[in-house]
Amino acid sequence: MDEGALESSSEEGSSLDEPSWVSWFCMLRNHEFFCEVDPAFVQDRFNLYGLKEVVGPLYGEAMTMILGYAPTEKQLADPSQRIHKVLETARVLYGLIHARYILTAQGLSDMKAKYKALEFGACPRTLCEKQTVLPVGLSDSVSLSGENPMKLYCPCCRELYDHNVPGGNYIDGAFFGSTFPHLFLQSYSELRPSPCSRQYVPRVFGFKVHQGGAGSSSSL
Repeated sequence: MDEGALESSSEEGSSLDEPSWVSWFCMLRNHEFFCEVDPAFVQDRFNLYGLKEVVGPLYGEAMTMILGYAPTEKQLADPSQRIHKVLETARVLYGLIHARYILTAQGLSDMKAKYKALEFGACPRTLCEKQTVLPVGLSDSVSLSGENPMKLYCPCCRELYDHNVPGGNYIDGAFFGSTFPHLFLQSYSELRPSPCSRQYVPRVFGFKVHQGGAGSSSSL
C-alpha cells in the first residue's frame, strides 16, 4: 500500500459512524489502560519533541494515521506489509505521546476517571482488599525486544505485579512511564490509601509458626 492510500484512509472512514483512530486503538483488547489523548495535544509540536528520532522514518505516516479515522477491515486485510508497519509505528508513537499526556493536568484528570471507574483492575494481594492499581513502566524507553512490559502498582502494599492477559496485546511500560502512578497519587492525595500494615501470619493447628534462623526448621 502506498503513502497516498494510507493518507486516504481518513476519507474511507470519514463517516460520522466511524470512530477515530485513537478511539479504535483504546478499544482494542487489553487497551483499557489507555486514555484518549486530546487531539490538540497530539498536534502541538512542543509535545512531540524528540519522538521522530525514536520512531523512525514512518513518523509522518504514523502521525497522519493517529489523527485520522480507524483503519477499515479492507485496510487491515491488505496483504502488503506497509500498512502494518505504519500501524506498528503509530502504536509506538501514540504510546509515547500518551506517556507525556498523562503527566499533564488534563491527562491526570482523564486517568482519574478511569481509576474511579475501576478500569485498571485490583491488587491480587488478598490483604489489600481489592485496592485499585495503577499502570507503570520500569523504564521510560521503549523496548524493541519486549523486555519492558507494563506493570501494575498497588498504592496500598506498594508492590508491583505483572499484568498477564491471555491473548492480550503486549503493552510497553514506556507508554505509561515510571513517573505516572506516583505523580497521580501526589496530585490526588484523597485517593491515596494508607499503607497496608496487615501481614499474613502462617499457623499450624491454630498456633503461629515460629520462623527459625537460616538453616533451621520452623517450629511451633
